[in-house]
Amino acid sequence: MEGGASIDMFSKVLENQLLQTTKLVESHLDSEIQKLDQMGEDELELLKEKRLEALRKAQQQKQEWLSKGHGEYREIPSERDFFQEVKESEKVVCHFYRDSTFSGNLMEPPFQSQKKFGTHFTKVEKKTIRGKKYDSDSDDD
Repeated sequence: MEGGASIDMFSKVLENQLLQTTKLVESHLDSEIQKLDQMGEDELELLKEKRLEALRKAQQQKQEWLSKGHGEYREIPSERDFFQEVKESEKVVCHFYRDSTFSGNLMEPPFQSQKKFGTHFTKVEKKTIRGKKYDSDSDDD
């Protein structure tokens, strides 16, 4: 019996919190609607221009990302090309793989499906990177 009573009390408290939150959000929306209703033609035109400028900037940023290779998943053929491409992007996800291993191929489909702008998705085969650790052909590195 006590368990049922505590559940009822908990549900009433939760219901109360949801009601308060809903009222708060509703009052905020009402004040925003009231502001928009009181705006004059000039203020609305200014708001429209700001929004258009923001859309232009977003489109320009998207074009810049496209020119840097964002939105596609491709292989980088050499170590020099890797550093050249990576230094131009703020966020990079690089898949270092080896054709001879099965686990490296498991990551291919999720990366191919990434069309996210703002993050550059690439892949590099391990043998194209020079260095003592990556020159070996063993699977334990």
